[in-house]
Amino acid sequence: MFGKRGIFGRIRTIAAGIFFLTLVSLSGQSLEKQDLPGWILYEKGLAMFEQGRLSEALELITLSAGEGILTPEATYWIGRIYEAEGDSLLAKERYEEAIQDARFLYVPDDKWKIYYSLSDIYLNEKDYDQYEQVLLSIFDNEMKRNSEVIRREHSYVQVLKSEGIDKLLLLYRLQLTYSLEATSRLGRFYSGEGLWKSSLVKNLYPLLSLYSAGIESLIDRYPDFSFPVDMEEAWENDEEFLIDVYENLCRLSRSDFMFKRDLNSLKALQIEEDRIAAEKIINETFSTFHMSPSLYTLLKLENHLGENSFLNLETLYSALYFIGEALYQEGIPDRAMELWSLLTMSSHNSTWKTLALEKIKNPELETPFLKY
Repeated sequence: MFGKRGIFGRIRTIAAGIFFLTLVSLSGQSLEKQDLPGWILYEKGLAMFEQGRLSEALELITLSAGEGILTPEATYWIGRIYEAEGDSLLAKERYEEAIQDARFLYVPDDKWKIYYSLSDIYLNEKDYDQYEQVLLSIFDNEMKRNSEVIRREHSYVQVLKSEGIDKLLLLYRLQLTYSLEATSRLGRFYSGEGLWKSSLVKNLYPLLSLYSAGIESLIDRYPDFSFPVDMEEAWENDEEFLIDVYENLCRLSRSDFMFKRDLNSLKALQIEEDRIAAEKIINETFSTFHMSPSLYTLLKLENHLGENSFLNLETLYSALYFIGEALYQEGIPDRAMELWSLLTMSSHNSTWKTLALEKIKNPELETPFLKY
């Protein structure tokens, strides 16, 4: 049997051994990290960031430079780590440093991701002047290659005000790339600041761009598709889709109404009469329902592209909402109602659809604070 001293001695020996093995293990891990190629350390760091293991992510990404200089990608992600830790000052410094070295980015357009992260810092700090300037710099850069688009801004606004959204979408096409999100954020920002003309103009960019991209995608899938001049053309070219839309809306109105069909061919027999009958049923539940080329196209996009499509439908919905608000504030309530009514008939539930329903009931209702 062991005496007390013997027992305590053995315990101390075991503890020292464990401590020594821990040091060896940690040292080995450190050496192992240093021996790994920089790109593996970088990727491991990103994986740690995704898992919320920020200290490990910072260590790995910092080590990825070896004896050299951090890449702008690594500098950016170090900024992301600092931001996640709540240190906006260090995060901002890293983002600015990454922007200065942006010419060395492996993917040049990743520069705009860094700009957006920098804008988020300014927004969270409520430095709205800098927030606006960063977003404008993104927009202005893309417009350098699209000067004709800027010259058409006045035409977009005038057509929308005088002839409505259907005419606007019939006449114009526009597709932004990296500045799309900037125009959407600016449009919301200007609305929050009560700058209605600026809000209207900037929100028109995502509206036109997303409709244009959606129409192009529909044409790729259905070569005969085009944005219709009027609903007569839409019914002529796509009656089965529209019948399905009307019958679904009737079901939502708690009616089992269906278009009459030939029992053999299943072809609709009296489209015009049934359309009118269906609209009466639909309007009992959806008082603002009015099928139009813009609504038809929106429903077709939602149906065929789905919620997980490459199109950011939330950005489209917010543009419709804020354009309506700007038009109302500029004294054109009929056009505002046209936009809000279109949004309320979306087949997807969204915050913007809910807000549009409230606006139709009370146009003077203030939009609740939403992050720009």
